[in-house]
Amino acid sequence: MLSMSNEHRSHPFTQAIAPRPRTQTELTRRNRTLSYSDALVVVEWLNATKGTAPYRRALEVRQELEELGATMDSLRQQRQEARAKNKGRRNPLSQGDVSEAVQRAELYTQFRERHNALNRLLARYAFVPAMACDLDAGIWRCSSVPKATRGRTIEIPDGELTVQINEAAVIAALARLAANRELYKARLCEQCQERWRVSERQIDRFCSTECRARFRMSQPGSRERHARQQREYRQTLKSHPPRNERN
Repeated sequence: MLSMSNEHRSHPFTQAIAPRPRTQTELTRRNRTLSYSDALVVVEWLNATKGTAPYRRALEVRQELEELGATMDSLRQQRQEARAKNKGRRNPLSQGDVSEAVQRAELYTQFRERHNALNRLLARYAFVPAMACDLDAGIWRCSSVPKATRGRTIEIPDGELTVQINEAAVIAALARLAANRELYKARLCEQCQERWRVSERQIDRFCSTECRARFRMSQPGSRERHARQQREYRQTLKSHPPRNERN
């Protein structure tokens, strides 16, 4: 059985079909927990399979999803800027405007070709719908599970159940995260480049406080800045000692 940290235990898997949220806060909390579950699936499996062929395939899918998302954002911005620029235009397009339009068309063609290639890649994985029930909560859960179990499989506790995770399940989780613009929630530590972690905020970049400190100390001028801060701290203590040391 794969061991999990206390952080992971505090975010149990969420039922995909549950009583309808009554407030916007409940809806936001539900969506966050669902995306956390997907990120947890990805992170635990990647950490367990690092260096294998399935690991490299999953990373390839993740990178393509990330790059396609960035390209789509660029295309959308360019289209909006072109519409704003041409709004109410009465004069013919200039040569520069024509060149920009051609470049946008070429970028869109490249995007469409990569998008189609990604869907062909995802088509390698077959899924079937599955239903499970939670008698205590009185709700059903519907999800897609791999049609065939192939490759490395790990187990993740889900309440009283154990969820089996393989490559296909990870690919599905990555696709859901990308669709919600939440790929950053399954992130490789930027310092050690060894551990994948669940990151609920875009600013969370490291797997531990130790990696965060090492990254900070590796930045230009950080050691000198740290030494200066320590000197100032010691001087402050001398000038204003703690109350229990004054007596």
